[in-house]
Amino acid sequence: MDLQDSRKTYRILRNVRAWIVAGLGGILANSYFPVVSTKQIYDGPLKQGCVPFLNCHACPTAFMACPIGILQHFAAIGKLPLALFGFLGGVGMTFGRSACGWLCPFGWIQDQLNKIKSPKIGIPAFLKQGKYVSLVVLAILLPYFTEEHWFSRICPWGTLSAGIPWMIWNPIDPAFGVPVIEPGMVGWLYVLKISILVLFLTLFVLSKRPFCRTLCPLGAIYSLFNRVSFMRMAVEGKCADCDLCLEVCPVDIRIADDPNSPDCIRCLKCTVCKNVHVRWGPIYESRTKTIATTSTEG
Repeated sequence: MDLQDSRKTYRILRNVRAWIVAGLGGILANSYFPVVSTKQIYDGPLKQGCVPFLNCHACPTAFMACPIGILQHFAAIGKLPLALFGFLGGVGMTFGRSACGWLCPFGWIQDQLNKIKSPKIGIPAFLKQGKYVSLVVLAILLPYFTEEHWFSRICPWGTLSAGIPWMIWNPIDPAFGVPVIEPGMVGWLYVLKISILVLFLTLFVLSKRPFCRTLCPLGAIYSLFNRVSFMRMAVEGKCADCDLCLEVCPVDIRIADDPNSPDCIRCLKCTVCKNVHVRWGPIYESRTKTIATTSTEG
């Protein structure tokens, strides 16, 4: 495959991925259009389950819950969300962080804003540990000790998809005959939420997926499975040091250095390189193949 063919393959993959994110992550998970007449969020049986990506429970059109919202809820009531653990574990063990690369609308927004021409800045390695702090502190410990959903309070995706739409729309609640958001309800917390959103929107232009890499607790959960999931990335042959993979990677990974980095979102853009491909199967199989190959070469 020459460079021209690689570019063509990359463009096709990019377009397919965009339609999947828009269709599954954006529309199907947020298609409760009766909210226009009910003026209330959907609270039926589907809200007992969650999608495998960030999707704010309070979004006016949301059909299903957010996995991090459910995690905070169970932490706040002091119970273990066993069904959630099984669901996220199944997704992570099978696909690693693929949901981040193929389904998450907020990740897609970050990719689009980063296309704006501007000076670009890298993300220091130590900040990438922030997503684990966010998971443990904001999504588990603080909700457990305070019975409040602290990550949801500051989540920029929640602000963009729920906080701002409700503020702009602010319909009359049919049950009480008053606006959903009454005068005086907007205080310092809302100002803080908007400030955090503006900060991240600015960073999206300057850096590649800064929220996914530094603050997303769901990304932190999935990252734990990247090296052992059934779906993994593999590099065969000698790296030509062309950095084509680094150029197209939305999280700044040079795949030859670490094919299954915890930051890899399995978007498959790096497969533009002929030496990069997806490997399926248990981790012990790939180790057996590697040992066998090494023995043969020796």
